[in-house]
Amino acid sequence: MRKALVNRSRFPLVAALLVALAAAALGAQALGEIPAGTRIAVELKKKLDARKVKPGKSFEARTVETLVASNGSVLRAGAKLKGRVWSADDDRLLLRFERIEAHGKQIPLVATVSRVIGERDVEAETGPEGEIRVEGHRGRNAAIGALVTGGVGAAIGGAKAGRKGAAIGGGAGAATGAAIGAATGGGNLVLREGTRLELRLDRPLRWL
Repeated sequence: MRKALVNRSRFPLVAALLVALAAAALGAQALGEIPAGTRIAVELKKKLDARKVKPGKSFEARTVETLVASNGSVLRAGAKLKGRVWSADDDRLLLRFERIEAHGKQIPLVATVSRVIGERDVEAETGPEGEIRVEGHRGRNAAIGALVTGGVGAAIGGAKAGRKGAAIGGGAGAATGAAIGAATGGGNLVLREGTRLELRLDRPLRWL
């Protein structure tokens, strides 16, 4: 008799445990997740000029494709992303994405820019920390322009005023050549409105 009473006293505890497990399972099913490492294509909503923007400047982008979570829920194309400029120089930008707006919520986002898609004069592959860089030939254009135009200037100056004229002509020619070379290479880094970036999720993207 006593044994039967003990067994009966355990029923509420077991039932409560089963209910808790069922609730946890339902909660896990309701949690949408896109795993770390997933690549997401986005496009910038406004231009970012590396020469003009300051660290801390906010910017926006939007997704260009629908994303499907583990539970079947989706993030529609056009979902808004928000981020900030982390650092900026004439020829490079480092962007940090912070959150994505979906299902009426602000979802934390930890992602790195892994690629620039189809932009002229911009390196397709980003740096180790996701920095976006000007394509290498811009600097080479400036150097070649300085060398070639400087040589021409030296020749003209030498013909007119000897060694002193050659030095002056060479210096002026080099400065002009560097400017022309940089201009033909495109100058500083500019990401146009609509520039497409590929992001790599560094942490899972989760929402209820």
